[in-house]
Amino acid sequence: MRDHFAKAQFAQAADLYDAAVAQGAKPSYEDYLLRARILLKQDQNRAVAFLIRRPPKGRASAQAGQWALLLGIGYARLRDFERADHHFALASRSLKSAADRAQLAYQRARRWMLEGRLDDAWRCADEMDRDRTAATKIAQEMLRSFIFCHEERYLESARSLLRAIDLIGPRRERHLEEWFHAVQNLALLGRELSFEEAAAVARREIDRPIEWPNDFRVQRFQALKAVGWACALRGDILGCFRYLRAAEQSVPSAAFKTILLLDRSYFARIVGEPNWALDEITKAEAIAESVDWSVLPGEERVGLLLLALATSSLDAERGRYYLARYKALDKIRSPLLLFAFDRRMEAMAAYTEGVVRLNAGDRGAEEALRIAWGTFDRIGYDWRAALAAMRLFEVTKKDRWRHLAEDKLEAYPQSWLVTLLRDYAAPAAQPAVTLPRMQRKVFTMLCAKMTTAEIAAELGLSQHTIRNHLKAVFRAYGVNNRAALVAEAAARGDLPNVGTAS
Repeated sequence: MRDHFAKAQFAQAADLYDAAVAQGAKPSYEDYLLRARILLKQDQNRAVAFLIRRPPKGRASAQAGQWALLLGIGYARLRDFERADHHFALASRSLKSAADRAQLAYQRARRWMLEGRLDDAWRCADEMDRDRTAATKIAQEMLRSFIFCHEERYLESARSLLRAIDLIGPRRERHLEEWFHAVQNLALLGRELSFEEAAAVARREIDRPIEWPNDFRVQRFQALKAVGWACALRGDILGCFRYLRAAEQSVPSAAFKTILLLDRSYFARIVGEPNWALDEITKAEAIAESVDWSVLPGEERVGLLLLALATSSLDAERGRYYLARYKALDKIRSPLLLFAFDRRMEAMAAYTEGVVRLNAGDRGAEEALRIAWGTFDRIGYDWRAALAAMRLFEVTKKDRWRHLAEDKLEAYPQSWLVTLLRDYAAPAAQPAVTLPRMQRKVFTMLCAKMTTAEIAAELGLSQHTIRNHLKAVFRAYGVNNRAALVAEAAARGDLPNVGTAS
């Protein structure tokens, strides 16, 4: 059991313990506490009930301290902070070693984070300095990355993760759980931030020939997918598809399969394969109908937002349908999921609502997109901010938004988004203006700077008739005077060669 636990094979370790107990074995108290640690990763209610059933015999022993610490963790995650603090205090009386005290400080910091008391969390992080073992240093950097995330200081969070990975170094077999989490979180930040080192290190680490156990199937899937996006943002679309294919080999659920298909659909459009893109959307919709989105605990529910984005340009009603389903979901409650506190998800929902409203011709698109822009801009998610700015340019036609998008994309010169921005910035192609033969003659003479009287004399018509022809030409070009007509015709490349009125 302990060997499996050390290899982060928690499900297998739990199965071995449960099988031994079912066969009448009496595990040691150390194994009992180890089983409780595994339960804490899965179900806080079960973990607390499990621990209460078998309290330690000695109140001042190290085992008593570990038991109280685990109960404190469980109560904190259940948001019963009064009981959590009581058990952390009990643990403090029994845990004497520097490493145990550092572990207690780490868990107390996580408890303060759950209550939003980040100053107290930082104080606990600083207390970990008293133990200088590698395990504690790694845990301290991971903790700092969590706190930075809560403060929406994502660049600093990525730097802490880089330090944690550097501390782990080649000794990954001793710190596999920390390494798996660090690689996943760094890959996610490498996707979002214009921080080249984060993207490069995440790619290097995910490429290492290390087997990820099933317990970390979600983390591996998310890391591979995020590295794929980071490749695409830096101009490597082929690399993106390679990592998306690798992610498909470890897709953990139907909801995540939906997300993967929609990612593939998006990039299929980027490489000019609309039929492939549409096929992936069709498959994603079919899979999504089999998913009970209301019971999903975490970020996989973003699949509904992606469905709304993908379908709204094809069918406005379908876009509204998927957005409404997302809005009907309860908020994420799991204390183990950082994005339960992450306004990035709110910004993604606002961006999706803005795009859906824009595609449907509804009011409110600009307001929703401004909310998305504000969040992405503040937290440093530049390419997402650029997308919001491009959509705002589409809504408002104000060059300010186009210039802001250009600024945000300076760090991504090879990205497909730069090409997309050029398409937004280019003037829309105007339809050709076809004039009847007589109106074309009048238009040509006007462009030759002939007066109404001169045109009438040249064509043998009354000036009243010529004015009627001119009004018809003005309407065709959407203008109301001669100067505007010439300017509009020039902008369309439609100025005639004077002297050719036939």
